[in-house]
Amino acid sequence: MSPSIRLVVAGAFAVALAACQKTEQPAAAPTAAPAVVLTTPADGNPEAWKAFLAQQLQPYIDRRYRRPFLYFIPNVDPASPDATEQQRQYDSQLEAVENTVGRGVQAGSMLAFGGPNSTKVGDVIVSAFAFAGPKSLKGVRVVVIARAAERARIEAAVLPAEPEFIWVDMQ
Repeated sequence: MSPSIRLVVAGAFAVALAACQKTEQPAAAPTAAPAVVLTTPADGNPEAWKAFLAQQLQPYIDRRYRRPFLYFIPNVDPASPDATEQQRQYDSQLEAVENTVGRGVQAGSMLAFGGPNSTKVGDVIVSAFAFAGPKSLKGVRVVVIARAAERARIEAAVLPAEPEFIWVDMQ
C-alpha cells in the first residue's frame, strides 16, 4: 500500500473513530419567556382588569369547560366625569347576565365574573341568579373572582342552581 493511500485510510479511520465516540448532545429546548403574573390592578382601567381576569380564569378552562363567558363588571364611580358611561356599561352587563342565567346555560359552559368593585360583582350575580331555577345550571362551571367579603352572599345566590362553583379570592 502506498504511503498516500495509508494516509487516506488512516484519516478515514480517525474520522470514523471520532464519529463513533462522539456523543450526541440533546438540542437545547427553546426557552419560553417566563409567564407574567398580573397583580390586581390598582385602578379601574377596564383593559388591565380584563387582562387580569382572563389570566385568573386560565386554570379553570379545560376540555370539559371550553365555552367561557367572562363578564367584566365595571365599577360605577358617581364622582367620575364618565359616570354616565360607567353606569350604562354596568347596566348592560347586568342585563346580559340576567338574560343568560334566566334563559339557561348549556352544560359544558363556564360563566366567570369579576371586576374592580367586588360589591358590584356580587350585586350583578345576586340579581341574575334570582332568575335561575333550582338545579338549572348542572354541568355549568361558575367562577367568581372577587374579595372574600362577598363570598357568602354570592354563594347563597349561586348554589341553588347547582353549578360547579369556584371561588377565586382577589387579593
